[in-house]
Amino acid sequence: MSIQGDFATMPLPDLLQWLAISQKTGILLLQRGEIVKEIYFCQGKIVASASNDPREYFGQFLLSYGKIDEADLMRAFIKQGETGIKLGRILVMEGLLSEDEVQRFLRIKAEESIYDLFLWQAGTFKFYNDAPAQDSHVAIRMDVTSILMEGTRRADEWGRIRKIFPTPQTVLRILPENLTRSILSDPLYNRMVQLLDAPRRISDLSLMFHASDFAVSKTLYDMYQMGILDVVEVPPPEPTSEVEVEGNVRNLCNLGLKQFNSGHYEDAIETFKQVLILSPGHSLAQAMIPKAYKEIKDTLVSDEFSIEHVPYLRQSLSDLNELAFTPQENYVLSRINGTNAVQSIIRISPIQEIRALMIFKKLAKDGLVGFIPPVQKPDVEESEND
Repeated sequence: MSIQGDFATMPLPDLLQWLAISQKTGILLLQRGEIVKEIYFCQGKIVASASNDPREYFGQFLLSYGKIDEADLMRAFIKQGETGIKLGRILVMEGLLSEDEVQRFLRIKAEESIYDLFLWQAGTFKFYNDAPAQDSHVAIRMDVTSILMEGTRRADEWGRIRKIFPTPQTVLRILPENLTRSILSDPLYNRMVQLLDAPRRISDLSLMFHASDFAVSKTLYDMYQMGILDVVEVPPPEPTSEVEVEGNVRNLCNLGLKQFNSGHYEDAIETFKQVLILSPGHSLAQAMIPKAYKEIKDTLVSDEFSIEHVPYLRQSLSDLNELAFTPQENYVLSRINGTNAVQSIIRISPIQEIRALMIFKKLAKDGLVGFIPPVQKPDVEESEND
């Protein structure tokens, strides 16, 4: 037996409380757009969680906490590919983390993935009775009551933050005249000050920090309250009335279908993502996004471009600074150095793999990025004859 619905018919707190009181065992699957999360229950207790959000992967989580840097993570992934050993174990072997730190951060990561759900304005869910957690998931054994208390607190705090920073596209700048020695001595604030060397969008900062919107926005909100941060630009608000939203959704769906039928799959994906922002759980948008991804997946990789190719910039950084890019495009461009392969950049990025591949192809199509073919390894017979 399974139950399903959306947050409009059963809000997340009510859903979790019902599963706890009923002492359910099974998997709760939750979805918002492309993000899918799983919460594992055993007799009403939360015992594990999983997420397909790249920002919630273990490596990204360690980057956001400053426990490792991108070079450490890249080396660890290379070793993982060679040995098949789990990432946490490799980091211990390299002396970057202790066994206790690995377990502690795996638990915190699992908890944070659940707390993030309380910030979802909408979503769908389905509960599968008696489905067991996988052995690879870290056991966390959490009481739902404590989850509800912390999740509700964060939702309230998120409301206060959103009054100052309405969207992730809000542009901020540092007020250097208000900086003090005590502020700069704080590693977290100092890191944020360094990243805000120029006005930036919150979404850009989230990618650079390898952290969730809440974690980054909370830090920025605290800095705003201290008077060391100022809002430069706030995008216009989304339509709020039901008539406006319904009209926009209808127009976007028609546009998305037109783009899909004419072969403009990437544009269709972006259009249907806008539909899900306005109308989470929209059935057509949820169906068309994976369909568009499927259409373009086989066309992404070719002899001229693969995950083993090494990207390089075809224009100077000063020229690129004159152009407008999305936060994710900015992130990819900033990691291109003519040395790291596409696969290495994707592995350390908080961006879904197929989305990152699409960005590489778009940058190449625009003449901004080129690719160096991978070095061909000589076969055994050739090397023996040399």
